[in-house]
Amino acid sequence: MRTEEATYVIKSVLKDAYAIERPNVPGSLKSVFFAKTPNGTFVCKFNHPAMAIKNAEISKIMSSHGINVPQITIYNYGTHWLETYPIISGKTLYEHIGDGLGEEKQKCAYKDIVDAFIKMDAIGIGELKSSKYKYTHRVAKTNISDTNNTFIASLFSGAVYLANLGTKKSIGLYHCGVTTKNTILDDDGNFSSLIDLDEAAIANRNYAFGMMAAKYQQLGYDIMDLIQYYEAQTGNKLNHKKIKLIAKLTNIGKHFLWKKSVKKKVH
Repeated sequence: MRTEEATYVIKSVLKDAYAIERPNVPGSLKSVFFAKTPNGTFVCKFNHPAMAIKNAEISKIMSSHGINVPQITIYNYGTHWLETYPIISGKTLYEHIGDGLGEEKQKCAYKDIVDAFIKMDAIGIGELKSSKYKYTHRVAKTNISDTNNTFIASLFSGAVYLANLGTKKSIGLYHCGVTTKNTILDDDGNFSSLIDLDEAAIANRNYAFGMMAAKYQQLGYDIMDLIQYYEAQTGNKLNHKKIKLIAKLTNIGKHFLWKKSVKKKVH
């Protein structure tokens, strides 16, 4: 979306907004903007209607279970749907790592992420009423269509659907897009919040855990650190083999999709 068009829409719903600009984080979505107001700075994200509605609903559900996520308000202006929430102070884990955050702090941040994941275990899938983006494979199809094409989206969403098959006991409401860019730490490098709820949906626990652990592995750490911590905290067993496979395939798949999206932009 062009900045001029986004600015007009944002000022139409946030009447006192000014100094509207894109976040200065590599790889940020082109649909995300920061807007200053007399009441503080807000994150403004343009989204698909049903996705925005689902995200606002999940924001309330996860908050009610003690999980730190943005407090989302949605607006509809013409054909545009906008998610807004007060900016969460601090920086992303991605930025902190770029600033030299040490290994122990990085690992502590991931243990806090696992603590948030454990709280997600307690959410009943019946709490989510949204329908179109209720399941993670439907979210994946739209997200990949936005950055690549419908054929690749159908292919990958089918793989996500198969990866999420499992027993009823392993199905829950999870954030399946936890990355270093979707995790906020405070100025001291302590965990503060998870953001970007697009990929929060009903999913298999092991799939969601593997998606989260994939980035931990990419940072050069052993996935078993997170698995053992989760199992020690909960007394529940995870499917180690499936999590390791999901993490491996996720890192391969994201590299492939990134290359395709870059090629699409070039052409």
